Amino acid sequence: MSHVSLVGSMKNQKLLCVAVLLSLTFSGCINPQNQEPILVGEIELPIEFTHPWNESKQCLEHEGDQRCWVSYIPSTISEEDGAPLLLDIHGYGSTMHIQKNHTGLTELADNVGAIILYPQGIHRDGDPQMGGGAPSWNQGTCCADAAVFDIDDSGFLSALIDLAKVELPVDETRVYASGWSNGCGMAQRLAMDWSHQIAAVACTSFYLLYDQQPDYIATPILEMHGVFDEHALYASSGRSTIYNPEMQEDTDSLTTGAVQNLMRWAEYNGCEGSIPDINIPGPLMTTTGFANCDGGAEVHLITVHQGNHNLYVNDWGEPTAWPYYVPGNQGLYDTGQIMWDFLSRFTNEPSSDDSSI
Repeated sequence: MSHVSLVGSMKNQKLLCVAVLLSLTFSGCINPQNQEPILVGEIELPIEFTHPWNESKQCLEHEGDQRCWVSYIPSTISEEDGAPLLLDIHGYGSTMHIQKNHTGLTELADNVGAIILYPQGIHRDGDPQMGGGAPSWNQGTCCADAAVFDIDDSGFLSALIDLAKVELPVDETRVYASGWSNGCGMAQRLAMDWSHQIAAVACTSFYLLYDQQPDYIATPILEMHGVFDEHALYASSGRSTIYNPEMQEDTDSLTTGAVQNLMRWAEYNGCEGSIPDINIPGPLMTTTGFANCDGGAEVHLITVHQGNHNLYVNDWGEPTAWPYYVPGNQGLYDTGQIMWDFLSRFTNEPSSDDSSI
């Protein structure tokens, strides 16, 4: 073979390799959701799920406001198999980005294959002395601008869930809500307003400050609270009235503490008995609650013996920013896993005890 023929043959081989690589690129990387499985020998490589929502800010218009959120979508979920959906709602004065870093639930999401949405609260130009001008959620008689101006946060979150079901491979029977502080109260209101959408709630460091709704269906509820919570007191909501004028005129809001919240949810969920039938003591925390409630629901209160307002592993804020700094538990326990262990036991599927008439 001549030198010229050899060179031409090598060029042809290079062109063939480039063509194959380009073919793989265009068939797999541009639209990976629709690509065919890649075989290496007899091994089928997993297809990574991608979506424009992942790790990016998205918005919709609701009641004249641009309402936004960020998402965390594990690449391991499948287009065919529905994934659980979890809303993780930030507290007063915080943001969706801070919540994502603070609660540290992305590793949990990867492990269990759950989609997490971090919605953003909004504010008006309210009186700063009454908490105005900072993001908050309208959970009823609290908090700040959201409550004072009666912002429809509940409607926004319900619309977000509906949109996520259209955009993403969501298992509609496994939609959960969580949150911290004001976000915890908002998660509980979400269950009260939209119990047909929410399979269960597990959240930390605040209470339901909202009336029972006529079409409410019993929903499993877990609230974790630290005995030494310096912001949302364990014994009552008295301190929270500083920023919330409606609470100052509402006796139920003033007197609601961790135990009262537990008992109120037990009443709403039609739980059997007037005394909790769950009592699990431990060195770090004690679980109290009701196991026999309508539709298979349960109500739990986890009392963290030495807990403050922030029960997550990570700190909130910087020490130099005190009082806008709340230290975390520094890895003493995994709050996200505790909440997921509760949430994942429940679905919105009809109970086997239900019968058609």
